[in-house]
Amino acid sequence: MRSENSPSGQPRSFIEEARRRQIIASAVEVISEVGYGKASLARIAEHAGISKGVISYHFAGKDDLMTQLVVQLYVSGAELIGPAVAAAVGPRNMLLAYIESNLAFIAANKNYIAALMDVVMNLRDADGRPKFASADGEREIIVPLIDIMQEGQQAGDFGEFDAVMMAKSIRDAIDGAAGRAIREPDFDMDGFTAHTCRLFDLATRKLGEDD
Repeated sequence: MRSENSPSGQPRSFIEEARRRQIIASAVEVISEVGYGKASLARIAEHAGISKGVISYHFAGKDDLMTQLVVQLYVSGAELIGPAVAAAVGPRNMLLAYIESNLAFIAANKNYIAALMDVVMNLRDADGRPKFASADGEREIIVPLIDIMQEGQQAGDFGEFDAVMMAKSIRDAIDGAAGRAIREPDFDMDGFTAHTCRLFDLATRKLGEDD
């Protein structure tokens, strides 16, 4: 992964950052059109209206570009989801804000999500192992959700359940919605969001607690 500096070792300028974002955006479009396997640097450069050498200046090859594509999406998601969860009062509202903001981000970034899923399933490290599609890759995403579950249980807001399993179930619902949003043009994300919030609101309540 490249540092926050340019190849010259100096902090990146606004123009350099803008160019990197342009290249990543073009990579997203090319992957959406032809898939990860055919998304060569030459194709991406042509789509961006630049030379392949410009991409090579900003990224150390296709793997680096694809890595930064994934990182940028995670960062963009965190910029939306983090403040939404932080603004919620109490673990239950934090949980609902987490679900709502994740699904809203997916709905607003379908092409990017589709490209990310393709990259995650195909990008390998130097040993041939998936770079992102692994338990370690999921850990950073799921730990904050586990923390919400455990905080809610300790505060008495949630009932008794396995916090890790509940967090994984929530993530599976969110990731499943991403796949459906990509496959189904008319997928009702608003309806799914309301359904999922109610489902996990009920699932985390104490036995006998009224709705």
